[in-house]
Amino acid sequence: MSLRSRANQRTLICLILITLLAGCATPSRTVKQIDRLDAVDENNPKLLVMTPDVKYYLLTAGGVSQPHGDWTNAARRNFEDALVKFARGRDTDLVMIPDDINLGETEIAYQKLYSAVGVTILSHYYGALKLPTKQGSFDWSLGSGVREIGEKYEADYALFSYYRDYQASGGRVAFAVLAAVAGVGMATGSESGFAALVDLNTGDIVWFNVVSAGSGELRDSDGAHAVVRQLFKDLPES
Repeated sequence: MSLRSRANQRTLICLILITLLAGCATPSRTVKQIDRLDAVDENNPKLLVMTPDVKYYLLTAGGVSQPHGDWTNAARRNFEDALVKFARGRDTDLVMIPDDINLGETEIAYQKLYSAVGVTILSHYYGALKLPTKQGSFDWSLGSGVREIGEKYEADYALFSYYRDYQASGGRVAFAVLAAVAGVGMATGSESGFAALVDLNTGDIVWFNVVSAGSGELRDSDGAHAVVRQLFKDLPES
């Protein structure tokens, strides 16, 4: 291989690396939907913060997503701290679930239901697979049974949140570079999340927001604050 060919190859690899790294810093794409937002009670309603569903994964060279406990725990702590500070800055009456109690079956069941409904909203409201029965309207609910949670914590609304981050390993990045040289695209990680405000009397989702790549790094305190500001920036004030 000639020196010029080697130089061109090195240049190509550098450009590929720049492209891959730039993808990790893509500005956040925020989508907002407040069509079903009910009038907020003037009596300063209480807002229950459900345990955030935050998880981190390591994306291996072979494309396998491995749960990473340490990253997840750090991210969840930072996320919760940032959310509390954000809400206090808006003078919102928050109800936090104490860390020293075990969640009941009802709370766990509705957190799982919320995650499933949220993913469905992404696919069938924001995505291309529209549901004909919805006729384009934002009409989603967790069901009236969620009232049990409101009565237990004496809250009017519940704030649910979901966030996933997939961090590429060094081996995955190396494979992605080689694949790109061969003209094949390969994922090198992603991050995304969504949040919802649920009326605990009816179960209706009255506010929903979603963010994607570039919103912030939850394992870092400053990054977590950036994510929270982006994810909840249009949360109705009580």
